[in-house]
Amino acid sequence: MDTQKLQNDKLHLIQWITQIQDHILIEKIKSLMCTSNESLDYIKQLKENETLMNKDEECIGSKIKYEL
Repeated sequence: MDTQKLQNDKLHLIQWITQIQDHILIEKIKSLMCTSNESLDYIKQLKENETLMNKDEECIGSKIKYEL
């Protein structure tokens, strides 16, 4: 998705949310935000673990080359 379209979509959502009067709908959006944040945190954690694993593999690879 192009950056300008993404920004326009975000602004449109913000404007729409500010006009919502339905309390139940607001609660559903908040729930969605929490779920989304938890998913993002999980993905970040997976990426951090993958980076750590890659560094460990590099260290092990270097050690093996050094020992040879």
